[in-house]
Amino acid sequence: MALVFALALAPAWFPAGTPRVATIACYLLVLGLWLLSQLTCYPWGSVCAVRYGAHGMLESSLAPLLVALPWLLGFAEWPAARSVFVAAGAVALVLGLTAWGRHDEREAPPEPPVDRGARPPHQGP
Repeated sequence: MALVFALALAPAWFPAGTPRVATIACYLLVLGLWLLSQLTCYPWGSVCAVRYGAHGMLESSLAPLLVALPWLLGFAEWPAARSVFVAAGAVALVLGLTAWGRHDEREAPPEPPVDRGARPPHQGP
């Protein structure tokens, strides 16, 4: 969630004249990461739809795209915007790689019903 807050505030520090595509990409990234966080099985998540390990895999796979985004969208010559996305990619990679071992009790598979051993009625003496 700290990455989401930092990225939400980052466009306010972009210098005047920074291309709008950098700001829009930053806010779309914030929206996507916030939504992923809300769907993940961990204490800050609202719905347990994404396992914590899958969240980590998504963040890890998103990291190279974040680093490349300034060049792909054409705002790499703006150092502030470029630095935000490169730093976000590095942070996403580190966070994604540390997300593998954590489990939340909400993501545990449901326990099957306990069979109390239905017994046939008593047969004879």
